[in-house]
Amino acid sequence: MAFDLDDATARVHPRRSPGSPILGGEVRRSVLPSGLRVVTEHIPGSRTFSVGCYIDVGSRHETDAVHGASHFLEHVLFKGTARRSAEEISAAIEGVGGDINAYTTKEYTCFYARVLDTDADLAVDVLTDMLTSSRVLTRDVEAERAVILDEIAMHADDPAETVQELVTALIFGERGLGRPVIGSVRSISSLTRAQIVRHWRRHYRASSIVVSAAGHVDHDRLVDQLGVFDQLPEVADPTRSTPTRILDEGAVVTQIRPFEQCTAALALPSPGVFDDRRYPLALLSMILGGGMSSRLFVEIRERRGLSYGIDADEVAYSDAGVWSVDWQCAPDKLAEILTLVRSILADVAEHGVNDSELARAKGQMRGQTILSLEGPSSRMSRLGVNTLTRDERSVGDLLDRFDAVTADELQREAAALFAHRPVLAVVGPRVARRTLEGLLDDWVTAESEAR
Repeated sequence: MAFDLDDATARVHPRRSPGSPILGGEVRRSVLPSGLRVVTEHIPGSRTFSVGCYIDVGSRHETDAVHGASHFLEHVLFKGTARRSAEEISAAIEGVGGDINAYTTKEYTCFYARVLDTDADLAVDVLTDMLTSSRVLTRDVEAERAVILDEIAMHADDPAETVQELVTALIFGERGLGRPVIGSVRSISSLTRAQIVRHWRRHYRASSIVVSAAGHVDHDRLVDQLGVFDQLPEVADPTRSTPTRILDEGAVVTQIRPFEQCTAALALPSPGVFDDRRYPLALLSMILGGGMSSRLFVEIRERRGLSYGIDADEVAYSDAGVWSVDWQCAPDKLAEILTLVRSILADVAEHGVNDSELARAKGQMRGQTILSLEGPSSRMSRLGVNTLTRDERSVGDLLDRFDAVTADELQREAAALFAHRPVLAVVGPRVARRTLEGLLDDWVTAESEAR
């Protein structure tokens, strides 16, 4: 995607692009001389203004010494600037009925706000003040350290989150994508203020930031407000992603917890977000576990009553992903469900899917995609992430590619995916681990025989 700059003294030369015929709205993109990227979508009739600052750093970019620093920084930048205290930051937005928040992922960090269009200038001023002029005082670092340690304990009490972290670590190892975003008790306890500030100054560069907005947006006015990012120091090529390593070995890991039910996740490595194989595999996840009409739900919940629910999903990062099946059940039902899951996956690998299943999955994908982008906040988010990752595909492009998936293509990718021995994580009461390992030991043999 091309962005044009005039001579060295020019502010910006914006590019306009037509709104998606599916979503409507005019999209405009600009690059400031500092390298800051700005993308907006004006949505006719909207009275809201959603804005987000997307920074090109997440947990996969961290070394062992600063594991959790991106998430830690997300917390402390809310603790006050030279112009506003922590209370004044939140009160400024909440006082006009808006909301302000942030989140960290494995690949980027986002600070965002949503307000009425009449308060757009305020939202931008608060966010830019936080990102460029926070004080990051020692006492605030210590206060947030305690909060994050509590947050780690809270996540550890959630079995669904725990099994996902376990299978991700089994697939990607203990670094890069395999690491928890939030950090560990050990890493968070040892992080110093100096390390956090260095992480901030090293990664929060204008050329590593995208500002995205959607709703009732004045693109030119927004660009005028963002010159404050010019003051950020420019560090040459600061981001070093840990190369993704796939541990394609299969394994069972259990974590005994005092729960009544087991929470299980069966997972396999899958393609990254730009890989063309994602399209059939995403439809496959819908056919197998994308709702109450899916194969896994019908067989395991409706016909046999073995679990309240069972889902299939895929999560994609820039260069790799995870395809998984997740469920909760009584401990004595775990092996039976695992056997059924294996059989259902093997059937798809051998016989594929029928035309009605494929058509339903495509309709489900189209509907869910468009419905998820109805609001300005979701459209702001999509624009921000896509610009940060240089993903030039429109919503229409994606839906057209899903529509083009054939039954043969889906079966071929399913067979390739299920030919690998999966990983299995179980959190809850003690279970017969050797039985589970035996079922996984037979996995590849069973899949090969099915084909």
